[in-house]
Amino acid sequence: MKISVTGGKGFLGKNVVNLLKQKGYEVFSMDKTDSIDILDYDFFKVQLEKIKPDIVVHCAAHVGGIAYNRLHPVEVFEDNVKIGLNIVRACNEVGINNFINIMPNCTYPGNMEEYEESKWWDGPMHDSVLTYGLPRKMVWGACFAYCKKNKDFKPIHLIFPNMYGPNDHFEIIRSHALGALISKIIDAKEKNKKIVEIWGTGNPVREWLFVKDGAESILKAIENIDKFDPNEIMNIGVRKGISIKDMAEIIKEIVGWKGKFVYQTEKPDGAMKKILVTEKMKQKLNWEPSTELKEGIKLTVDWYYKNIIKK
Repeated sequence: MKISVTGGKGFLGKNVVNLLKQKGYEVFSMDKTDSIDILDYDFFKVQLEKIKPDIVVHCAAHVGGIAYNRLHPVEVFEDNVKIGLNIVRACNEVGINNFINIMPNCTYPGNMEEYEESKWWDGPMHDSVLTYGLPRKMVWGACFAYCKKNKDFKPIHLIFPNMYGPNDHFEIIRSHALGALISKIIDAKEKNKKIVEIWGTGNPVREWLFVKDGAESILKAIENIDKFDPNEIMNIGVRKGISIKDMAEIIKEIVGWKGKFVYQTEKPDGAMKKILVTEKMKQKLNWEPSTELKEGIKLTVDWYYKNIIKK
């Protein structure tokens, strides 16, 4: 079976490509670093026609944390609209019927604390993520339209929480909270700093999925793809949350830094709690993520020391 992975050199995509190759699939990365830009529709469609995969796994996105989205709202919005529409259109014009789309949990209503698939449409997104979340949710809408036109098209959408792990973005402005904290705390230890500043109050509760578990969930979806209805959505997660404050303390302990945190309470927190309900995932895939948060953070910290600090 041939599988194309958009964003195949990105954080999640790289792990997906490696895992699928290990399992014996013929895998093709479609990434900017492969000189394949989804924003260039005509060129992208030609490349997809050359490969003609059995399944497309869509991991590509223009993505960053809350701070990054505030700095680049137009670029994030427009790029993700174009990426989403181009990939759905190209799959249909090339004749690729199996499409697995990876979606962020910020596509859920911003006033909810627990996210269940049946409530995905029950309110507006949080303002802090709207420029990113709305274009990603539009992919479902594009698939809905194409399903009306093409009865053979069978897209599915996997909704992920924040991910973390080796090869993540660790630039302070680009990363999510966990990656940014690892970078800040290790930097503080290496430079004997006594204080680390943290964006917001530290009270928001977030769910974190280790990237290798995320890749494995996609493998499980491929193996069980016949169980899904066209355009079905399904949560992928650990069903546990942790506050930014508590997570910072875990990273501090693992790194061995002895300083103090100062919270920038004038900065926005975003939604106060985000937890995905995962009953459908357990039933449909007969699978759950296996990496505990402390274990995953330690693996990520070890990777950071070996690959970032040594440079």
